[in-house]
Amino acid sequence: GGGGKEGGGAGLRGGGSPDGSGDEPGAKEARAALLEREVEEEARPPWGDALVLLRAWAVVYLLALLKGGHGAPSLLGVACGSAGYWAVVVLNLPILALLTAVAARGRLRTHRSRVQMGYAYVEGDVEWDVDKVVRLPALVCVGAIAAGMLGVGGGMILGPIFTELGFLPEVSSATSTVMVLFMSSATVCQFIIFGMIDLEYAAFFGFFGGVLGAIVGTKGAHSLLQRTGRPSFIVFFLAFILFGSGLLMVGTGSMTLMETGLGGFRPVCGRTGKAAQYD
Repeated sequence: GGGGKEGGGAGLRGGGSPDGSGDEPGAKEARAALLEREVEEEARPPWGDALVLLRAWAVVYLLALLKGGHGAPSLLGVACGSAGYWAVVVLNLPILALLTAVAARGRLRTHRSRVQMGYAYVEGDVEWDVDKVVRLPALVCVGAIAAGMLGVGGGMILGPIFTELGFLPEVSSATSTVMVLFMSSATVCQFIIFGMIDLEYAAFFGFFGGVLGAIVGTKGAHSLLQRTGRPSFIVFFLAFILFGSGLLMVGTGSMTLMETGLGGFRPVCGRTGKAAQYD
């Protein structure tokens, strides 16, 4: 990509070439030491990235508390539908955009530093550039809006994006699982605050359908890869799940629409009329 390579090239002009041919005495050894440290750090669990996700999770939860709902009052005392309520809703956009920009800047800085020290990318690694850090968050934003409106899981959005980035299928599966953990837990917290969740049903189906399903799926994918050595099976399973989920959404949505009609959509501050039975 243009952005990342241009940044890396600029750094090389100031500090020599990746092979050390233009380095001053001692610079090649320093570059090798930096590269060795980078490789060792890459082999460790990415706790820094996990903290970034946790920070975004905490921000989403705090904004939900500020807005409040039927399950918990607003920390600011704003009423649903008021000017203060909508101000908190709109506040989500710049704050989450800022968090995204900070993370994107960190990815670009890491990539440029690796290019300078001669880091060797392997299959499945992502070489971040300006195009990726701008285009992909925009796609995820549009997909997340659609997911929120249709009630689909975040994994349906992340899977195709990870495939486009060139992730190894097993890495894509594991990364998607971790991301869904953060997204789904943040959504559950918001539903509790808004008073839109039945905790008994959520606990039952969340454990048996969510936790056990994730364990079985992860172990099954690992076993399948060990036996066949063909990561493409995971891609085929992902495509099958996406296609099946699309058919189910169309079917269930059509049945609900026939029962409630076009006037059955939930108002911002709660359902009314016949559609209230679906709360």
